Amino acid sequence: MENQIQTFVLISSIFLGLFILIAVYLVIKLKINDILLKKSEDKLKNFNETLQYMISEKTKELQESEKQFKALYELNKEVLENSPAGFIKLDKNLKIEYENPKMQNILKASSVKLKSLEGRIIKEIAEFNNPKLNKLYDNLLNGKEVTTKTEFANGKDQKTIVEVKGVPIFEDGNFAGAVLLLNDITESIIAEQKLKQSFEILKKATEDIVQAMASTSEMRDPYTAGHQKRVRELAMAIGEEMEITKEQLEGVKFAGMIHDIGKISVPSDILSKPGKISKTEFEVIKGHSKIGFELLDKIKFPWPISQIVYQHHERMDGTGYPNGLKDDEIILEARILAVADVVEAMTSHRPYRPALGIDQALEEIGEHKIDRYDPDVVNACINLFKENKFAFSK
Repeated sequence: MENQIQTFVLISSIFLGLFILIAVYLVIKLKINDILLKKSEDKLKNFNETLQYMISEKTKELQESEKQFKALYELNKEVLENSPAGFIKLDKNLKIEYENPKMQNILKASSVKLKSLEGRIIKEIAEFNNPKLNKLYDNLLNGKEVTTKTEFANGKDQKTIVEVKGVPIFEDGNFAGAVLLLNDITESIIAEQKLKQSFEILKKATEDIVQAMASTSEMRDPYTAGHQKRVRELAMAIGEEMEITKEQLEGVKFAGMIHDIGKISVPSDILSKPGKISKTEFEVIKGHSKIGFELLDKIKFPWPISQIVYQHHERMDGTGYPNGLKDDEIILEARILAVADVVEAMTSHRPYRPALGIDQALEEIGEHKIDRYDPDVVNACINLFKENKFAFSK
């Protein structure tokens, strides 16, 4: 019996100890959890404060960006509303999303009676459906920036001429729409046409004046009547064969018409002398190049007429007159005129000799195409006659 009591006491002591240990463990664990929870709360509080600060800062940035965006939007809107060019915004299906007031002004200037373009497919509007604009739309869909011109009838037997520039818009590599800028260029086209007409009138007047000058010089030298005209024709044919610029060709034309105008200073008895002229008389004749230069240099031609006339008796080897110029010192127009002058002179009758003929003239320039005459000019001239591309007028 006593043993049983002792065993019971021992077992009870063990369970009590275990209970105390478990209780202590739980108290310690709860304490630790409380400490950890407090730390977590502190971290969560700090994170929350940081998050609130970041949200506050981002909100301020967003508000500032919103203000800037709004200001930019208002600015762009004001620019578009007051733009001197018509503006059309298209979506990816070429539907009109926006048009500015100037676009309506352009339409009102024509016979197009459309109150608004917005919401319509641009290719379905008759006035915006023509081969040029359809090609522009196709290029926009392919990502190409294009400029073209189109016309709107204005109901007055006239047309409103519009320049259209299309710029594609892409988002993430996909076509998202386009913008069209339309400028009414009718007035500038009309002004350009009037300017061109005025230029042609002025050019014709200049040609008439130059022709009158040419006629004046030839009146004093009946034996060379028509010489300047034929030299001009051949010189221009050579220039075209050599493919010189349009400006150079114009210079050759006018210089050819009056290249001997300086002969008005040469006594008529020397010009029409039937026999061989003396050395002194030849020196007088040679002075016509300088006299011609001095007369023409006072006129402000758009081409170097005075220099062409001054240099048309110069030679590539420096043996010409009046200044003994060589090679590239002689301008191309003068080198062309020199060959044309020699060929025409040799094929025409002169008081001191009969006409020598075209064969002898071509032989002369061919024999001296390096020392006296520009080889390119000589080759072009010979080619004209060999291929029957040119013949002197009567």
